Amino acid sequence: MKRRVLSLVAPLALIGLIAIVFTACGSEPGTANRSDRPATMRIGYQTIPNAELVAKELHWQEQTLGVPIEWRQFENGRDLNTAIAAGGIDLGLSGSGGVAAGLSQGLPYDVIAIHDVIGDSEALVARKPIRSVSDLRGKRVAAPFASTTHYSLLQALQVNGVPVGEVTVLDLNPSDLLAAWTRGDIDAAYVWQPTLQRLIEQGGERLVSSRDLAARGAPTFDLLVASRSFTSRYPDLVVAYLRNLTRAVQLFRQDEPAALRALSASLGVAPEQVAPQAKGLAWLTAEEQLDARYFGPPGHPGALGGALQQTAAFLVAQGVIRAAPDRAAFEQAVNAIFLARAAAR
Repeated sequence: MKRRVLSLVAPLALIGLIAIVFTACGSEPGTANRSDRPATMRIGYQTIPNAELVAKELHWQEQTLGVPIEWRQFENGRDLNTAIAAGGIDLGLSGSGGVAAGLSQGLPYDVIAIHDVIGDSEALVARKPIRSVSDLRGKRVAAPFASTTHYSLLQALQVNGVPVGEVTVLDLNPSDLLAAWTRGDIDAAYVWQPTLQRLIEQGGERLVSSRDLAARGAPTFDLLVASRSFTSRYPDLVVAYLRNLTRAVQLFRQDEPAALRALSASLGVAPEQVAPQAKGLAWLTAEEQLDARYFGPPGHPGALGGALQQTAAFLVAQGVIRAAPDRAAFEQAVNAIFLARAAAR
């Protein structure tokens, strides 16, 4: 908006200007500034039973942000990275493995929120008679490369003393992975919900979950990343988006059946099937994400940047990516400013 010299503004125009200011200040919490909006907002999502899927199903973002939203579904963070690199996505969900790889490759985005902390919703499952990770020697194991499950699979092998060279690790997206399992082409897979539940229903047995590996020092997350060009132009939209995610977290905590119905409609499965999938993730409000265990408040980096650097260093050691920057670079990309505004700090 151009600056105005008040002494030159006619009295009636000044009264109108004051009315506009008071109207803007009285807008509903979470509503984006309508004076500066893009023609559309492009969101990359995955079918993960978390707060974003609840808000999407209930159309909260469209109602609150007041802009058309183009929802683009992705199966993994690697494909999302490709879309952001091409300038085709403004905000998107990616697992921490994909984010660690993307930041290591210099993609122009920041991490602005945690969609969820991954627990039992991602796991390594295997066919009988495989009973342990050690039994995977000589077997065919699938996971989407550069994803959280790929990272967790490699960690599980290392923790159990199984050289990755003694396992045939296949790069398969969840839909292809499920088809390969059904055909009997693979012996085990590390994947997330809802594909995980379908493998279990077809005889798969859990060997280890991401909750187990987090306890061993290898936590994983589903993260919200945002193009820096978008956040610099439309910060109010970003804050409003985050407030709706917190609203969905609160719905899940205060009226779980309503949240499960929304997830059920989105995923096309019964609420009782969705419940264990959703509860296998830790849902956090904007305020909770500012804890030192995660983002930390603006200017005081929390543990998330270090976790991403640790993930990237592990992926380098495994030959998944070529190189990774130092911790400071990851901490700089973990941007808590929008969360702080969403939490009204």
